[in-house]
Amino acid sequence: MRRQVALDTETTGKSDDGTPGEHRIIEVGCVEIIDRKLTGRQLQLYVNPERLVDEEAFRVHGISNEFLEDKPKFAEVANELIDFIRGSELLIHNAKFDVGFMNKEWQLLGLDEKTEDMATVVDTVSLAMKLCPGHQVNLDNLCKLYDVDRSARTLHGALLDAQILAEVYLAMTGGQGSLEFSENRTVNNQRWIRPQGVKLNIMKVEDSAHVAHMEKLISLSQVHVKIKGDENKPAVAGSDWSDDFDMEYLVKGEDEEKKVYKNRLAVQKQEMIDKLLSSDEQQLLKKYRDEDHAAHEAWLDRVLGRK
Repeated sequence: MRRQVALDTETTGKSDDGTPGEHRIIEVGCVEIIDRKLTGRQLQLYVNPERLVDEEAFRVHGISNEFLEDKPKFAEVANELIDFIRGSELLIHNAKFDVGFMNKEWQLLGLDEKTEDMATVVDTVSLAMKLCPGHQVNLDNLCKLYDVDRSARTLHGALLDAQILAEVYLAMTGGQGSLEFSENRTVNNQRWIRPQGVKLNIMKVEDSAHVAHMEKLISLSQVHVKIKGDENKPAVAGSDWSDDFDMEYLVKGEDEEKKVYKNRLAVQKQEMIDKLLSSDEQQLLKKYRDEDHAAHEAWLDRVLGRK
């Protein structure tokens, strides 16, 4: 039996370097998953932090000082949380933040254990970056990618975010029970073979996804040496999939400033974009970049507590 717990916390704020500093946890939300199925078992704890909530943090989660006044202190609910997470695989989005806060609470209680001693910690941000290259990996954007309903998410709440994270994780990792890949993937110790005569449907790629993919291929092609050069001929960069991406492999000069070299790469990239994408496609790419940048900034606002 594989037991996982999607977990999220809300706090009174955080220090400038992203660590807890003098701040405390005010809410913990946990959602249980066993053998890739949501069991319906959840844990939500509100905590009196024994200090005031920062105004910026309040704007994020909407949990007021007045609401927390009659809530138990962390020491009174710590055992309930430990019992729920012990021995599990913890799924945490930006785990460094939440684990740092929980470890501070254990330290204040005088425990000689850390969260990492109680459970295995999986940072789903790092996981999403591997499984969704080229996409912003904040929860809102992952919900869009995997069609997970986030309509109730007007403010951030620990239990709500843990519920969303659990669904995103299950959708993101597909039907796999393990993320360990090998040349011959197996299911239940039997090699999977597509049934004879079955063909996969060819799905049309959205135009925005196509132009974003093309831009990514150009960037990858710039750093991939396809044909080695010599004294008389420069090396050729490109893609092994198509000669359309062939270009000169640009090498940084010994005395060349880094920003000058990066500018040469940017000019070359734009030349390839002009070559491979129509003006309409370039407009679509610009729109995609703007939306992607906005999503990234929104994620930074959430993670760093910015306005």
